[in-house]
Amino acid sequence: MTPRHIIKPRCDFRKEALHFVHMGIERRRVPRYSAHVKASIRLPERTSDLAVMVEDLCILGALLEYSATLKIHQECEFAMTWKGREFRTPAVVAWRSDQGQAGLEFVNTDPENQQFLREVCADLLMKPLVRLTEEHA
Repeated sequence: MTPRHIIKPRCDFRKEALHFVHMGIERRRVPRYSAHVKASIRLPERTSDLAVMVEDLCILGALLEYSATLKIHQECEFAMTWKGREFRTPAVVAWRSDQGQAGLEFVNTDPENQQFLREVCADLLMKPLVRLTEEHA
């Protein structure tokens, strides 16, 4: 079976390697971390924040458990507090599922917030880089 390319919105392929999916295993560019923390997103057309739960976090984005409907390619601002400090960055909805999950891609994160995000991730448990089989899960 030949690997299929996954095209990400706003991905600059001059700077980033392509993702490959082969037999159901996605190759990640960066490690993911189990977060399970509360966060919020603000959509441009709304005046109030929407509460979300961050399941996974990485330096490029987040996997959210989210009950309301987000649209793919929708821009927002993501914010979360960690150890009394706030992380805030512009983001875009990269994907969403019918089960209420959404993937955010962080965009144009300033250097200070990017460093703070690296510190947050260093405090979290890294997820396996490949999916585990049923007997190892």
